[in-house]
Amino acid sequence: MRDPAMTAMEREPFPALLPTLGFILLYFALQGVSTAVIIAATQSTSTTPEPISIIWGLLASAVIQLSLMGLYLRKDGRAEALGLHDFGKIPLHKATGLAILLVAVAMAFNFVYATYVIPGVDMQADMAKILASIARTPLNMAAMFFAIAIAAPVVEELLFRGLLQNALTKYVPVWGAIILSSFLFALVHLQPYAIPGLMSLSIAFGYLYHRTGSLRTNIILHMANNAFALVMTQFTA
Repeated sequence: MRDPAMTAMEREPFPALLPTLGFILLYFALQGVSTAVIIAATQSTSTTPEPISIIWGLLASAVIQLSLMGLYLRKDGRAEALGLHDFGKIPLHKATGLAILLVAVAMAFNFVYATYVIPGVDMQADMAKILASIARTPLNMAAMFFAIAIAAPVVEELLFRGLLQNALTKYVPVWGAIILSSFLFALVHLQPYAIPGLMSLSIAFGYLYHRTGSLRTNIILHMANNAFALVMTQFTA
């Protein structure tokens, strides 16, 4: 007979799949609503949205999403269960070496894919055009950096690694969970040509999370990757 005093986490395994999918859908709904509100508030006389509105919409939706997820993760040691409180179960130097190796393999795959499979096609063309059309004022550059290099990595790692990958492992083997969560991660970016490239990097992040158990490590790596990509493709153009 089960102990009636068992915790809520014992009664409801965490993370559960349906709440996780709900958070993912909420995030992208918030992006649309936030962007629409910002456009309506700042461009009432213009019929063409300013590209910077999309960035501010991403940033606003991330702040709202993180606030809601913060409340959700405060209960029953959930944040600790996802690995947000430490750097994992393997030594830092080994985790660093593994991260470098995994990202290098993913980058090599991306190079081969972009060079020989889809030559002449920019995998991130839509986003690159949006960012390139934004005036490089200090405020705009700060908004781009915080939205792409800080807010997005935190939300995406929480959603696709911390919640979704862990939830899927209750139904499929860990490799299946990594691949499925990575496919969904790539799919929601709405850039079909970029799906294999995004999946390769996401699989690298997913395997790193599986080995270390530390979402904190993943978030830092994801931030570094996005910051490097942003600097290389935009600020040095």
